[in-house]
Amino acid sequence: MSQDNDRRSDSAPAAAPGTSDQEYKVGPGRPPKEHQFKPGQSGNPKGAKRKPQSIAVDLKALLERELSKPIKLKQGEREQIVTMAHAGMKQLVAQYVKGDRHARRDLFLLADKLGVDLVPREGSRDEPLTAQYEAMLNNWCKKQYQDFVERPREFAPPELLDDDPKDQEAE
Repeated sequence: MSQDNDRRSDSAPAAAPGTSDQEYKVGPGRPPKEHQFKPGQSGNPKGAKRKPQSIAVDLKALLERELSKPIKLKQGEREQIVTMAHAGMKQLVAQYVKGDRHARRDLFLLADKLGVDLVPREGSRDEPLTAQYEAMLNNWCKKQYQDFVERPREFAPPELLDDDPKDQEAE
């Protein structure tokens, strides 16, 4: 309501108290007194139409309710009661392990959204490497280094290279 008063004062200033109707000049931004809004009257009497309520809140509650329902899972002779969400996660991971590309995509998106690391970090091993495994790893690293870094480049086998100047003179 204070905004309406502010708007009225900007666009159509009312006559100051103590001035008569004769001094009030009608013109642009100054409507006649009988057409001005009365105190407490809105410029939009019907108001803005209400927006329909979003169904997202209802759908979220419905999904949460359905995911929390219990279900029996049979694994061989053993029965286990878990929630639908738990069963769904088990099924998603099982499909991912089988190589389903859609399950892989969904699992990666879900893990990213939830902040789950799918690849264990370097310091995640609890026990240190044994001396045997460490030696095997060092030997493998040395071999890889020698094979790819220290070996000189060969463009062709030596028998195909023709570097003998005597053969060139004879021809």
